[in-house]
Amino acid sequence: MRVPGSLDFRVLLSVLAALGALGGCQKAPAVATTNAAFVAGQAAMKKSDFKTAIADFTAATTNGGPVDARLWYDRALAHYNLKEWAPANGDFTEALRREAANSTDLGTPFVHAAYYYRGVARVSLGQWIPAKSDLLLAVQYYPKTWLDWDSLGYVRSQLGDYKRAVNDYDRGMRYYPADWNDHFNRGIALFHSGDQLRAIADFTAVIRHEPRLGGPYQYRGQSYFSRGDYKLADADFSKAIKLIPKAWSWDYRCETRENLGRVSQALYDCNRAIAYYPTWAQAYIDRAWAKSTLGAQKGALADANAAVKLAPKWAVAYRYRGWIRGQMSQYRGAFIDYARAIRLAPGYTPARQARTSLADWIVAAQRAGVTRFGLASLNVEQLENESAPSQSEYSKRASLCGGYFSSDDSYFDDCINNGVDEAKNDESSDNQAEQQAEADNYEVAQQVQEQINYQTQQAEEAQAAANEAENEAASESENSSGGYSEESSGGEQQTESEPEPESAPEEAPESSSEGE
Repeated sequence: MRVPGSLDFRVLLSVLAALGALGGCQKAPAVATTNAAFVAGQAAMKKSDFKTAIADFTAATTNGGPVDARLWYDRALAHYNLKEWAPANGDFTEALRREAANSTDLGTPFVHAAYYYRGVARVSLGQWIPAKSDLLLAVQYYPKTWLDWDSLGYVRSQLGDYKRAVNDYDRGMRYYPADWNDHFNRGIALFHSGDQLRAIADFTAVIRHEPRLGGPYQYRGQSYFSRGDYKLADADFSKAIKLIPKAWSWDYRCETRENLGRVSQALYDCNRAIAYYPTWAQAYIDRAWAKSTLGAQKGALADANAAVKLAPKWAVAYRYRGWIRGQMSQYRGAFIDYARAIRLAPGYTPARQARTSLADWIVAAQRAGVTRFGLASLNVEQLENESAPSQSEYSKRASLCGGYFSSDDSYFDDCINNGVDEAKNDESSDNQAEQQAEADNYEVAQQVQEQINYQTQQAEEAQAAANEAENEAASESENSSGGYSEESSGGEQQTESEPEPESAPEEAPESSSEGE
């Protein structure tokens, strides 16, 4: 959004002269002094000498003469051009107050401009709701002014009202369609509202006009990423990085390359992103995923812990930390993290799916007879259905757990939910499981899955044997009922039919693979 420059306004000499007249007598000194200061301020405004103009206008308000709303407006405009947003906001407010009180006739053009400029000043002050109110009034005064609609769209985007922001940009661009800044702002609103094709079109229009700007490449890359066009996204993020060396695109490209299977390159990008933005939780989560995928589980857990510290109310961080703990055989910690993610965001489906998947896998392992890695002692039903303690109980437990467990660790939650002794046992069990996993030559998950597959195959073979016995019993019963005579070729038939019951075990590997 652009901030317009100073405007050259007409000096209302006739009004000033009228203010100086008093019953046909000579001007009173206060009136003359006020008028002179006002005229001096106007002259300074024409020269863009805004500081002098402010001094003159201020003198005009303190000389005792009558003060018109136009004076407050002009002083506000001088503050505005100096980017002194707070005093500009105050003076525009006073000008509008005097106009509303009918103490002066400021005129429609000036009233419209006062609402617009005050709205922009409030944007710079971060006062988004009051800014929106001002800009809504501004577009009512002049609905064909594209800059008002552009500014209103920008404010609505900042408030997260992206669909209405798109409508505002559409209204304004009817009157000035060639402005690349409007295409960029509308593209951002379209991206957030989910209309990626139109967003890509807007960002492409900006790139054609300003190919040396990195922002449009970065946002277009995000739109491509949202559509699953990872190669196009990678190309745009790479271009953005060339144009903006410290671009957010380092992390965006990291995540893109993870989806392309280029995990080592992704890790490099995440390292750069964190070097530039060491408090960006998303970058730590992306790097944690890369490290875990490359087998560096301890480093992955450290990054996930960092993300939780930086964003303790971000459900995604707990979900990924839960996944990493599962990779490290820290199953209790994984369930605790999934539960925290779901408490923070009850509608967060990926966390629920991850918890269910882990629970199903552990139940299958227990049924298969797996006793290592702390699996035998887990009560999956209890872990899945744990409830958060009341506020008073939480405070009581926190005082007991805080001395031993850090508040950013999942074991603090375990302590809160299950008590100090149980949490210590869980921690010891998980540590043993992790050490045992590190001592083995391949992944714990692979070992457990092999045992599950073996148990499944054994069960299927047993079922096949039972089916064979049942078939034989049925055949003997049929023979004893006189279905075949000894003189018939029953012996040959019996010999030829023997391979049939053996065919069932041959199908077991296919069924087992489906179970994987």
